[in-house]
Amino acid sequence: MDGSSPADEEHEDYLLLYETAGVSEHFKTGLAELASTVWTWKRIIWAYDLLTSERKYGQLQIFRIHRLIRDTIGIDASSAVEIWACFVNRPSEKILLDSYPEAKIVLYEDGLTSYLPFEISTMSWPPGTRFRRRITGALIAGLSTISPAFRLRKAADKIERHHLRRVTKFYSLLHEIPIHDALENVPRFQVGASLMRDVIDEACRDALSGGNEHCRASANPRILLLGQALSRNGIMSYAHEAAIYRRIAEQIVERGYDVVWKEHPRISTPFFPELLDTIGNVTADASTRIMEANLPHIYPIELVVSRMNIVGCVSGTSAALLYLKWLYGIKTYTFAETLIPLMTGADILMSEMVKAHAEPFSGLQSLNATKDPLKGGSPEQVEHDPLNPTQANSI
Repeated sequence: MDGSSPADEEHEDYLLLYETAGVSEHFKTGLAELASTVWTWKRIIWAYDLLTSERKYGQLQIFRIHRLIRDTIGIDASSAVEIWACFVNRPSEKILLDSYPEAKIVLYEDGLTSYLPFEISTMSWPPGTRFRRRITGALIAGLSTISPAFRLRKAADKIERHHLRRVTKFYSLLHEIPIHDALENVPRFQVGASLMRDVIDEACRDALSGGNEHCRASANPRILLLGQALSRNGIMSYAHEAAIYRRIAEQIVERGYDVVWKEHPRISTPFFPELLDTIGNVTADASTRIMEANLPHIYPIELVVSRMNIVGCVSGTSAALLYLKWLYGIKTYTFAETLIPLMTGADILMSEMVKAHAEPFSGLQSLNATKDPLKGGSPEQVEHDPLNPTQANSI
């Protein structure tokens, strides 16, 4: 809705659903159902077996995959006008882009990952004498032109220049975060918060129904606590992640708030039973002091948060902290500081983004300051922090 296309221009839109890290069948079904409520698609195609993280293909294999993709979607190589994708550096998207080499590319945001500093592939200029480098370099350039299988292996997770030249625009939500250098010349369009709220409301009307537990009054102000997929992504063990959430939930209750817990959409083993048991150890009315969000866990919390009676949101490094603040002006708090020592690579960068745009968890004021160790509690309470990764035994 940026005015770049005639209002009366019609398109046939095909939606490809895939997840390279793997998700449950329940997730796949829920995603398809939700997608059908927000847009009129020509077709919704499950591409979970087609678009994967695999990159070691032979040349004949890759051509067969390109043909299989086109046959599955039902569009020949020259008929696709645009491909909308979140990335142009991953093997899954590269295979799709090479299946339709004439289509323009439109990028749209996929959380904080969209703002990571991806590299542009140079195809690794070879060592050796000047003559040998020229000959080998020319051979690499030639193979890159005629062999998408070679490019897929050689470029790894870097952006290929011939793909970058096809990118015409980037739609972003978190406009305050700078875009990485590789896309500095790509026109960037801000998606309006009001438009997003309208789409969310439409999705809720058609896809979600049920009780109104979030709307009813509560004895104490509510804090939304969001889980992540840290153990699922190999950052830490399930037990370690559960221990972190238990301690955060305890501190929220100790500060006088009730907790609304939401599982991450991609987890397979829930954390809520762990939290309920923990809150039961610190209060006799655990069932009223902590509750689960009235939403299937495969759906994002943004779908119902406007109807929830909450005064703030707490999480570690979830992009939802930024989205809830942007969409609804909700106060957000992060305990990313305690997670960063456990992170590596891109996860550190995304944690720093969250830290820059959400208040630290210590900023969540206690409703009873005399009970808050951050407001003058005993030194033992302050120093013994189970979230601190240096105190491994306490976890």
